[in-house]
Amino acid sequence: MISKPIIIKDKYTFFTFAFAALFLIVACLIAYVNFIDINNILVIHSDGYKGVDFFGNKSDILDILLTAAVIFFINVLLANEVYFKERLLSYALAVCTLLFSALILIAVNAIISFN
Repeated sequence: MISKPIIIKDKYTFFTFAFAALFLIVACLIAYVNFIDINNILVIHSDGYKGVDFFGNKSDILDILLTAAVIFFINVLLANEVYFKERLLSYALAVCTLLFSALILIAVNAIISFN
């Protein structure tokens, strides 16, 4: 019988990773709704002094979200592996994943506001 991962049983890591996953899902939905019908070049990065310095297309936003999802799953696996050895490291991974997911959500919203 397959048992549940250890970090799901701990309420601190479970809710932290759940909110991080929610942030990533919201970022994906926002990107999908706003960029589904756009076929032109998008502004990916803008500097306050130089102006726009990086252009891209829809696949670049998809790459950002896929990279964030891969990092999320790697952090979940690492937190699960080190839970009994270093519980504090597991909590730190969970909090850093939450902050990273929030930054990805902010980045998607910034790209939307530029375009």
